[in-house]
Amino acid sequence: MIKKLCVLSAFYPSAADPYYAFVGALVEAFADSGIECHVITPVPWFEKAHPAQTREERTVNGAVVKVYCPRCCVYPYRKIGGLNTFKLTARSRYNAIRRAYKRYVGDCDAIYSHFIANAGIYAAMLGKEFRKPTFMALGESALEKSAFAYDPYRSLLRNGFNGIVAVSSPLKEETRRLGLVSEDTPIEVFPNATDLDVFRPRDRAEARRALGLKDEFVVGFVGGFIKRKGFGTLQRVIARHPDWKAILIGKGTEEPLILPPSQQAFVGRVEHAEIPRYLSAADVFALPTHAEGCCNAIVEALACGLPVVSSDRSFNDDLLTDDCSLRVDPTDESALERALVELSESGNKRASFAQAAFARAQNFSIENRAKNIVNFMERNS
Repeated sequence: MIKKLCVLSAFYPSAADPYYAFVGALVEAFADSGIECHVITPVPWFEKAHPAQTREERTVNGAVVKVYCPRCCVYPYRKIGGLNTFKLTARSRYNAIRRAYKRYVGDCDAIYSHFIANAGIYAAMLGKEFRKPTFMALGESALEKSAFAYDPYRSLLRNGFNGIVAVSSPLKEETRRLGLVSEDTPIEVFPNATDLDVFRPRDRAEARRALGLKDEFVVGFVGGFIKRKGFGTLQRVIARHPDWKAILIGKGTEEPLILPPSQQAFVGRVEHAEIPRYLSAADVFALPTHAEGCCNAIVEALACGLPVVSSDRSFNDDLLTDDCSLRVDPTDESALERALVELSESGNKRASFAQAAFARAQNFSIENRAKNIVNFMERNS
Protein backbone atom coordinates (compact mmCIF):
# COMPACT_ATOMS: atom_id res chain seq x y z
CA MET A 1 0.00 0.00 0.00
CA ILE A 2 1.34 3.43 -0.92
CA LYS A 3 1.31 5.77 2.06
CA LYS A 4 4.30 7.98 1.16
CA LEU A 5 5.06 9.04 -2.41
CA CYS A 6 8.08 10.85 -3.86
CA VAL A 7 7.26 12.78 -7.04
CA LEU A 8 9.94 14.06 -9.43
CA SER A 9 8.98 16.88 -11.80
CA ALA A 10 10.75 19.63 -13.72
CA PHE A 11 8.39 22.17 -12.17
CA TYR A 12 5.69 22.38 -9.55
CA PRO A 13 3.03 25.09 -9.73
CA SER A 14 2.63 27.81 -7.13
CA ALA A 15 0.24 30.69 -6.61
CA ALA A 16 2.77 32.93 -8.35
CA ASP A 17 3.25 30.65 -11.35
CA PRO A 18 0.68 27.99 -12.38
CA TYR A 19 3.05 26.36 -14.91
CA TYR A 20 2.68 22.55 -14.81
CA ALA A 21 -0.78 22.94 -13.26
CA PHE A 22 -1.62 19.41 -14.41
CA VAL A 23 1.14 18.02 -12.19
CA GLY A 24 -0.11 20.04 -9.25
CA ALA A 25 -3.68 18.86 -9.76
CA LEU A 26 -2.65 15.20 -9.79
CA VAL A 27 -0.35 15.47 -6.77
CA GLU A 28 -3.05 17.33 -4.83
CA ALA A 29 -5.48 14.53 -5.65
CA PHE A 30 -2.90 12.02 -4.33
CA ALA A 31 -2.56 14.11 -1.17
CA ASP A 32 -6.31 14.45 -0.72
CA SER A 33 -6.60 10.67 -0.86
CA GLY A 34 -4.40 10.44 2.26
CA ILE A 35 -0.99 9.87 0.67
CA GLU A 36 1.97 11.79 2.12
CA CYS A 37 3.37 13.59 -0.94
CA HIS A 38 6.92 14.91 -1.37
CA VAL A 39 7.84 16.67 -4.63
CA ILE A 40 11.44 17.22 -5.77
CA THR A 41 11.85 19.77 -8.56
CA PRO A 42 15.49 20.76 -9.20
CA VAL A 43 16.08 24.33 -10.33
CA PRO A 44 18.96 25.69 -12.44
CA TRP A 45 21.24 28.06 -10.54
CA PHE A 46 20.56 30.94 -12.90
CA GLU A 47 16.80 30.46 -13.18
CA LYS A 48 15.17 33.57 -11.72
CA ALA A 49 11.50 32.97 -12.45
CA HIS A 50 11.16 29.70 -10.54
CA PRO A 51 10.18 30.08 -6.86
CA ALA A 52 13.19 27.97 -5.89
CA GLN A 53 12.51 27.35 -2.26
CA THR A 54 11.51 24.45 -0.13
CA ARG A 55 7.92 25.06 0.82
CA GLU A 56 4.58 23.56 1.69
CA GLU A 57 1.60 23.80 -0.62
CA ARG A 58 -1.88 23.06 0.67
CA THR A 59 -4.80 21.64 -1.25
CA VAL A 60 -8.26 23.19 -1.02
CA ASN A 61 -9.10 20.38 1.39
CA GLY A 62 -6.11 21.20 3.60
CA ALA A 63 -3.78 18.34 2.68
CA VAL A 64 -0.08 19.20 2.67
CA VAL A 65 2.28 18.76 -0.28
CA LYS A 66 5.95 19.29 0.56
CA VAL A 67 8.01 20.75 -2.29
CA TYR A 68 11.82 20.77 -2.45
CA CYS A 69 13.76 22.86 -4.96
CA PRO A 70 17.45 21.93 -4.88
CA ARG A 71 19.76 23.88 -7.18
CA CYS A 72 21.57 22.26 -10.10
CA CYS A 73 23.63 23.14 -13.17
CA VAL A 74 22.14 23.01 -16.66
CA TYR A 75 24.38 23.03 -19.70
CA PRO A 76 23.43 23.98 -23.28
CA TYR A 77 22.84 20.81 -25.26
CA ARG A 78 25.80 20.00 -27.44
CA LYS A 79 27.50 16.99 -28.93
CA ILE A 80 31.25 17.59 -28.92
CA GLY A 81 33.07 14.59 -30.27
CA GLY A 82 32.02 11.75 -28.01
CA LEU A 83 30.72 14.10 -25.31
CA ASN A 84 26.98 14.60 -24.90
CA THR A 85 26.64 17.67 -22.65
CA PHE A 86 23.19 16.55 -21.55
CA LYS A 87 24.99 13.94 -19.45
CA LEU A 88 26.61 16.75 -17.48
CA THR A 89 23.19 18.26 -16.85
CA ALA A 90 21.83 14.85 -15.88
CA ARG A 91 24.63 14.28 -13.38
CA SER A 92 24.06 17.65 -11.72
CA ARG A 93 20.28 17.22 -11.62
CA TYR A 94 20.52 13.74 -10.16
CA ASN A 95 22.94 14.83 -7.47
CA ALA A 96 20.54 17.64 -6.51
CA ILE A 97 17.59 15.23 -6.43
CA ARG A 98 19.55 12.67 -4.44
CA ARG A 99 20.57 15.26 -1.82
CA ALA A 100 16.97 16.41 -1.42
CA TYR A 101 15.70 12.85 -1.19
CA LYS A 102 18.20 11.88 1.52
CA ARG A 103 17.75 15.12 3.49
CA TYR A 104 14.00 15.64 3.31
CA VAL A 105 12.24 12.48 2.15
CA GLY A 106 14.40 9.76 3.65
CA ASP A 107 12.19 6.91 2.54
CA CYS A 108 9.05 6.32 0.50
CA ASP A 109 6.81 3.59 -0.82
CA ALA A 110 7.17 4.56 -4.50
CA ILE A 111 8.69 7.12 -6.86
CA TYR A 112 6.52 8.77 -9.51
CA SER A 113 7.98 10.97 -12.27
CA HIS A 114 6.76 13.17 -15.12
CA PHE A 115 8.37 12.89 -18.59
CA ILE A 116 11.57 11.20 -19.70
CA ALA A 117 14.19 13.94 -19.96
CA ASN A 118 12.82 16.10 -17.16
CA ALA A 119 12.37 13.48 -14.47
CA GLY A 120 12.08 9.90 -15.71
CA ILE A 121 15.81 9.36 -16.09
CA TYR A 122 16.42 10.55 -12.52
CA ALA A 123 13.56 8.50 -11.13
CA ALA A 124 15.13 5.39 -12.63
CA MET A 125 18.46 6.33 -11.06
CA LEU A 126 16.87 7.04 -7.68
CA GLY A 127 14.78 3.89 -7.72
CA LYS A 128 17.80 1.78 -8.59
CA GLU A 129 20.02 3.30 -5.90
CA PHE A 130 17.43 3.19 -3.12
CA ARG A 131 15.59 0.09 -4.33
CA LYS A 132 12.18 1.66 -4.59
CA PRO A 133 9.28 0.85 -6.94
CA THR A 134 9.54 3.44 -9.71
CA PHE A 135 6.99 4.75 -12.21
CA MET A 136 7.09 7.23 -15.06
CA ALA A 137 4.29 9.23 -16.65
CA LEU A 138 4.66 9.94 -20.36
CA GLY A 139 2.80 12.92 -21.81
CA GLU A 140 5.22 14.19 -24.44
CA SER A 141 3.85 15.33 -27.78
CA ALA A 142 6.61 13.34 -29.52
CA LEU A 143 8.88 10.92 -27.68
CA GLU A 144 11.51 10.92 -30.39
CA LYS A 145 12.20 14.62 -29.77
CA SER A 146 13.60 13.64 -26.37
CA ALA A 147 16.02 11.14 -27.90
CA PHE A 148 19.05 13.37 -27.24
CA ALA A 149 18.31 12.93 -23.55
CA TYR A 150 17.36 9.29 -23.30
CA ASP A 151 19.77 7.80 -25.86
CA PRO A 152 22.64 7.52 -23.35
CA TYR A 153 20.27 6.00 -20.80
CA ARG A 154 18.37 3.43 -22.85
CA SER A 155 19.50 0.49 -20.73
CA LEU A 156 18.56 2.30 -17.54
CA LEU A 157 15.12 3.22 -18.91
CA ARG A 158 14.39 -0.23 -20.28
CA ASN A 159 14.94 -1.84 -16.89
CA GLY A 160 14.30 1.02 -14.48
CA PHE A 161 10.52 1.07 -14.05
CA ASN A 162 7.85 -1.02 -12.44
CA GLY A 163 5.27 0.58 -14.70
CA ILE A 164 4.55 3.36 -17.19
CA VAL A 165 1.58 5.73 -17.20
CA ALA A 166 0.75 6.86 -20.75
CA VAL A 167 -1.72 9.70 -21.25
CA SER A 168 -2.98 8.36 -24.58
CA SER A 169 -3.19 5.14 -26.56
CA PRO A 170 -0.90 6.43 -29.36
CA LEU A 171 1.73 7.31 -26.76
CA LYS A 172 1.58 3.79 -25.37
CA GLU A 173 2.04 2.41 -28.88
CA GLU A 174 4.96 4.76 -29.56
CA THR A 175 6.64 3.73 -26.31
CA ARG A 176 6.48 0.09 -27.38
CA ARG A 177 7.59 0.87 -30.93
CA LEU A 178 10.65 2.77 -29.75
CA GLY A 179 11.53 0.10 -27.21
CA LEU A 180 11.88 2.68 -24.44
CA VAL A 181 11.05 0.15 -21.76
CA SER A 182 11.28 -3.62 -21.68
CA GLU A 183 8.54 -5.76 -23.16
CA ASP A 184 7.69 -6.89 -19.62
CA THR A 185 7.16 -3.38 -18.25
CA PRO A 186 3.43 -2.72 -17.77
CA ILE A 187 2.09 0.31 -19.63
CA GLU A 188 -1.41 1.55 -18.92
CA VAL A 189 -3.32 4.45 -20.45
CA PHE A 190 -4.74 7.06 -18.09
CA PRO A 191 -5.88 10.14 -20.07
CA ASN A 192 -5.37 13.51 -18.43
CA ALA A 193 -8.13 14.71 -16.15
CA THR A 194 -9.26 17.80 -14.27
CA ASP A 195 -10.94 18.94 -11.09
CA LEU A 196 -14.61 18.89 -12.06
CA ASP A 197 -15.50 21.07 -9.07
CA VAL A 198 -13.33 23.85 -10.55
CA PHE A 199 -13.75 23.24 -14.27
CA ARG A 200 -17.49 23.39 -14.77
CA PRO A 201 -19.92 25.64 -16.66
CA ARG A 202 -20.39 29.06 -15.04
CA ASP A 203 -23.09 31.66 -15.57
CA ARG A 204 -22.70 32.61 -19.23
CA ALA A 205 -24.37 36.00 -19.00
CA GLU A 206 -22.19 37.01 -16.05
CA ALA A 207 -19.03 35.76 -17.78
CA ARG A 208 -19.90 37.78 -20.89
CA ARG A 209 -20.69 40.93 -18.96
CA ALA A 210 -17.29 40.75 -17.29
CA LEU A 211 -15.63 40.84 -20.73
CA GLY A 212 -17.99 43.37 -22.28
CA LEU A 213 -19.50 40.80 -24.62
CA LYS A 214 -23.08 40.64 -25.88
CA ASP A 215 -24.35 38.41 -28.67
CA GLU A 216 -21.11 37.93 -30.63
CA PHE A 217 -19.87 34.49 -31.62
CA VAL A 218 -16.89 33.90 -29.29
CA VAL A 219 -14.07 31.43 -29.86
CA GLY A 220 -12.03 30.30 -26.85
CA PHE A 221 -8.41 29.12 -26.96
CA VAL A 222 -6.08 27.98 -24.15
CA GLY A 223 -2.47 27.05 -24.83
CA GLY A 224 0.92 28.26 -25.91
CA PHE A 225 1.00 31.01 -28.51
CA ILE A 226 3.09 28.75 -30.72
CA LYS A 227 2.92 27.14 -34.13
CA ARG A 228 2.41 23.62 -32.78
CA LYS A 229 -0.84 24.71 -31.12
CA GLY A 230 -2.11 26.24 -34.37
CA PHE A 231 -2.25 29.71 -32.82
CA GLY A 232 -1.49 31.61 -36.01
CA THR A 233 -3.90 29.52 -38.09
CA LEU A 234 -6.73 30.14 -35.65
CA GLN A 235 -6.08 33.88 -35.57
CA ARG A 236 -6.18 34.14 -39.36
CA VAL A 237 -9.51 32.34 -39.49
CA ILE A 238 -11.07 34.52 -36.80
CA ALA A 239 -9.73 37.70 -38.43
CA ARG A 240 -11.69 36.89 -41.60
CA HIS A 241 -14.91 37.18 -39.57
CA PRO A 242 -14.90 40.69 -38.06
CA ASP A 243 -18.09 40.05 -36.09
CA TRP A 244 -16.42 37.21 -34.16
CA LYS A 245 -14.51 37.65 -30.89
CA ALA A 246 -11.69 35.62 -29.39
CA ILE A 247 -10.61 34.71 -25.86
CA LEU A 248 -6.94 33.71 -26.11
CA ILE A 249 -5.55 32.41 -22.82
CA GLY A 250 -1.84 31.67 -22.68
CA LYS A 251 1.52 33.07 -23.60
CA GLY A 252 4.32 32.62 -26.12
CA THR A 253 6.46 34.45 -28.62
CA GLU A 254 6.76 31.96 -31.46
CA GLU A 255 3.53 33.12 -33.10
CA PRO A 256 2.84 36.88 -32.93
CA LEU A 257 -0.54 38.28 -31.97
CA ILE A 258 -2.07 39.37 -35.29
CA LEU A 259 -5.76 39.52 -34.36
CA PRO A 260 -7.19 43.07 -34.53
CA PRO A 261 -7.84 44.64 -31.10
CA SER A 262 -11.53 44.94 -31.96
CA GLN A 263 -11.76 41.13 -31.92
CA GLN A 264 -9.76 40.54 -28.77
CA ALA A 265 -12.22 39.85 -25.96
CA PHE A 266 -9.25 38.77 -23.84
CA VAL A 267 -5.60 37.93 -24.49
CA GLY A 268 -3.08 36.80 -21.89
CA ARG A 269 -2.54 34.59 -18.87
CA VAL A 270 -4.89 34.03 -15.96
CA GLU A 271 -4.70 31.93 -12.81
CA HIS A 272 -5.47 28.32 -13.63
CA ALA A 273 -8.56 28.21 -11.42
CA GLU A 274 -9.93 31.32 -13.16
CA ILE A 275 -9.87 29.80 -16.67
CA PRO A 276 -13.47 28.45 -16.39
CA ARG A 277 -14.80 31.98 -15.86
CA TYR A 278 -13.30 33.02 -19.18
CA LEU A 279 -14.22 29.86 -21.07
CA SER A 280 -17.82 30.23 -19.90
CA ALA A 281 -18.05 33.38 -22.02
CA ALA A 282 -17.14 31.42 -25.17
CA ASP A 283 -19.41 29.61 -27.62
CA VAL A 284 -16.81 27.08 -28.73
CA PHE A 285 -13.29 26.01 -27.87
CA ALA A 286 -10.83 25.78 -30.77
CA LEU A 287 -7.36 24.26 -30.65
CA PRO A 288 -6.00 23.21 -34.06
CA THR A 289 -2.99 21.59 -32.42
CA HIS A 290 -0.51 19.56 -34.45
CA ALA A 291 0.88 17.32 -31.69
CA GLU A 292 -0.02 16.43 -28.11
CA GLY A 293 0.38 13.73 -25.57
CA CYS A 294 -3.10 14.29 -24.18
CA CYS A 295 -4.28 17.89 -24.11
CA ASN A 296 -5.30 19.18 -20.68
CA ALA A 297 -6.88 22.28 -22.23
CA ILE A 298 -9.32 20.12 -24.20
CA VAL A 299 -10.31 18.16 -21.09
CA GLU A 300 -10.92 21.44 -19.26
CA ALA A 301 -12.96 22.86 -22.13
CA LEU A 302 -15.16 19.76 -22.19
CA ALA A 303 -15.70 20.10 -18.45
CA CYS A 304 -16.83 23.69 -19.00
CA GLY A 305 -19.45 22.39 -21.43
CA LEU A 306 -17.90 23.77 -24.62
CA PRO A 307 -18.16 22.28 -28.11
CA VAL A 308 -14.61 21.55 -29.29
CA VAL A 309 -12.97 22.08 -32.67
CA SER A 310 -9.60 20.39 -32.74
CA SER A 311 -7.25 18.07 -34.58
CA ASP A 312 -8.29 14.83 -36.28
CA ARG A 313 -4.99 13.21 -35.31
CA SER A 314 -4.92 10.13 -33.10
CA PHE A 315 -3.77 11.86 -29.91
CA ASN A 316 -7.34 13.17 -29.54
CA ASP A 317 -9.00 9.78 -29.98
CA ASP A 318 -9.19 9.04 -26.24
CA LEU A 319 -10.81 12.42 -25.51
CA LEU A 320 -13.13 13.52 -28.29
CA THR A 321 -16.26 11.97 -29.75
CA ASP A 322 -18.38 13.00 -32.74
CA ASP A 323 -21.25 14.21 -30.59
CA CYS A 324 -19.19 16.88 -28.80
CA SER A 325 -16.54 17.92 -31.35
CA LEU A 326 -15.64 18.67 -34.94
CA ARG A 327 -12.18 17.37 -35.84
CA VAL A 328 -10.16 18.74 -38.72
CA ASP A 329 -6.74 18.47 -40.29
CA PRO A 330 -4.79 21.11 -38.30
CA THR A 331 -2.79 22.02 -41.39
CA ASP A 332 -5.96 22.78 -43.39
CA GLU A 333 -6.97 26.35 -42.57
CA SER A 334 -10.10 26.19 -44.71
CA ALA A 335 -11.29 23.06 -42.87
CA LEU A 336 -10.88 24.84 -39.55
CA GLU A 337 -12.84 27.78 -40.89
CA ARG A 338 -15.67 25.57 -42.18
CA ALA A 339 -15.99 23.89 -38.79
CA LEU A 340 -16.16 27.18 -36.91
CA VAL A 341 -18.62 28.67 -39.39
CA GLU A 342 -20.81 25.57 -39.05
CA LEU A 343 -21.00 26.01 -35.30
CA SER A 344 -21.43 29.78 -35.52
CA GLU A 345 -24.50 29.31 -37.70
CA SER A 346 -26.22 26.62 -35.64
CA GLY A 347 -27.19 27.40 -32.08
CA ASN A 348 -28.94 24.03 -31.86
CA LYS A 349 -25.79 22.16 -32.78
CA ARG A 350 -23.76 24.17 -30.29
CA ALA A 351 -26.28 23.37 -27.56
CA SER A 352 -26.26 19.66 -28.41
CA PHE A 353 -22.46 19.53 -28.50
CA ALA A 354 -22.23 21.47 -25.23
CA GLN A 355 -24.44 18.97 -23.44
CA ALA A 356 -22.44 16.05 -24.82
CA ALA A 357 -19.14 17.76 -23.93
CA PHE A 358 -20.15 18.14 -20.29
CA ALA A 359 -21.27 14.51 -20.15
CA ARG A 360 -18.04 13.36 -21.77
CA ALA A 361 -15.96 15.29 -19.24
CA GLN A 362 -17.40 13.30 -16.35
CA ASN A 363 -15.09 10.46 -17.47
CA PHE A 364 -12.06 12.64 -16.73
CA SER A 365 -12.27 13.33 -13.00
CA ILE A 366 -8.86 14.03 -11.42
CA GLU A 367 -9.89 12.13 -8.29
CA ASN A 368 -10.64 8.98 -10.29
CA ARG A 369 -7.45 9.34 -12.30
CA ALA A 370 -5.36 9.64 -9.15
CA LYS A 371 -7.08 6.62 -7.61
CA ASN A 372 -6.57 4.53 -10.75
CA ILE A 373 -2.89 5.47 -10.97
CA VAL A 374 -2.35 4.59 -7.30
CA ASN A 375 -4.05 1.22 -7.86
CA PHE A 376 -1.78 0.66 -10.87
CA MET A 377 1.33 1.47 -8.81
CA GLU A 378 0.25 -0.77 -5.94
CA ARG A 379 -0.42 -3.68 -8.29
CA ASN A 380 3.03 -3.36 -9.82
CA SER A 381 5.18 -2.51 -6.79
